[in-house]
Amino acid sequence: MARPGISRRRALSAGLWTALAGVTATACADGAPDDADGPLTLWSALRGTDTLVAAWNELHPDDPVDFSPMTSGLAGGNAKLSNAARAGNAPDIVTLVDADLPSFAIDGVCADLTDFVTPRLRERLGPQAWTNGVLGGRTYGIPVDLGPMLFAYREDILTRHRIEPPTTWEEFGDAAGRLKRDAGVDLTTFHPNAYNVLAGHTMQSGGEWFAIENDAWVLDFLGGPTRRVAEFWQGLVDEKLLMFAPGSSQQWLSALARGQVASHLVGPWGLAALVRSVPGTSGRWRVAPLPRWEGGEDVVGTDGVSVHAITAGSRRKRRAMRFLEWMTTSPEAITARLSGGRSSILPADAGLVANASREFDTAFYGGQDVYRLVADQARLLRTGWTWGPRMQATATSLHQGLARLEYGTTITEALRTAQSETLPDMRSLGLSVRQA
Repeated sequence: MARPGISRRRALSAGLWTALAGVTATACADGAPDDADGPLTLWSALRGTDTLVAAWNELHPDDPVDFSPMTSGLAGGNAKLSNAARAGNAPDIVTLVDADLPSFAIDGVCADLTDFVTPRLRERLGPQAWTNGVLGGRTYGIPVDLGPMLFAYREDILTRHRIEPPTTWEEFGDAAGRLKRDAGVDLTTFHPNAYNVLAGHTMQSGGEWFAIENDAWVLDFLGGPTRRVAEFWQGLVDEKLLMFAPGSSQQWLSALARGQVASHLVGPWGLAALVRSVPGTSGRWRVAPLPRWEGGEDVVGTDGVSVHAITAGSRRKRRAMRFLEWMTTSPEAITARLSGGRSSILPADAGLVANASREFDTAFYGGQDVYRLVADQARLLRTGWTWGPRMQATATSLHQGLARLEYGTTITEALRTAQSETLPDMRSLGLSVRQA
């Protein structure tokens, strides 16, 4: 099968996502049959995928899936997938974060799945989840989860210092100041390697970094809502009211374990990660809604969710879709994924939330009904966010800029640099693009 990358990019320069659908159909029309023999192959960095696949294989011994773990996208997973696609040996199914889906769709790695999605699957996952897998009205990813950002906090520390969980960002800033003055404890951490968290705050604030207007991309990394977010966090950084450390670093995890950091802003997926990372603090954590902006909408952003894509070169697309429908709508699947505390995702299928809740051990969070809160917050997710077509490059630029905050660079300057570097990168794809 001829690789569709160049013609696809030219088409996008004129018709953007609308043209992408036609190019995909043409590029894959001469492909091999969709139901070839042999096991389905799946690459994923999602925790719990091994037990989920084992459950499928036990139930469907005549249609096995071979699972291979992979690193997350920015940690090498994206490069591995790109190289495999170029070499013609990509897996049938791959897990992507929603931010990376546009890039792989443009490059022809992901198949257009619109005609493979059953009415049942479309209904079970619902319109809110599908916004993460649909580009220009065509489906390229099957949503796995919903990811409203949350405020996970050490109840014992806040109670000791008579601090209530903040409900607004103004209260959050005040609490950070009080906790630092009274106890020398940081309320939370700024992670310079987490562009997705900054994006989630921007979503909640009402901003958008990428938009499509009149068949052209518009970049707006410096709009009012984004500036509000940048200036708020810059103030906390300047006043040294929070810890500055990369996410998942030993420095940060040690501070969490010692009670030097009292909260973590994260999506549902991160709740199980906390359990694994700081087991010695079990029972002391609780979860609350993310603070809101004073006078703003009662909405929340996401720090990322996962989708499953079927690769364009797969010869087993129909079989792959049957597996993905089972994976995303079956009680057996979500039970297997969450078993043993491996995961804490909020399933995209609302009908599986009760199953997930029963499987999740709440002891770490003091017996709190975490999934009820998470499901309520998911209803407030802001929709309409658009990821850019080269988010890995954009993210790398942002991370480089944010890492220099300790040396005097500001968040606004990091955003400005990321926008200026993203602009020519997008134009090199043949896209029509301008700054707001």
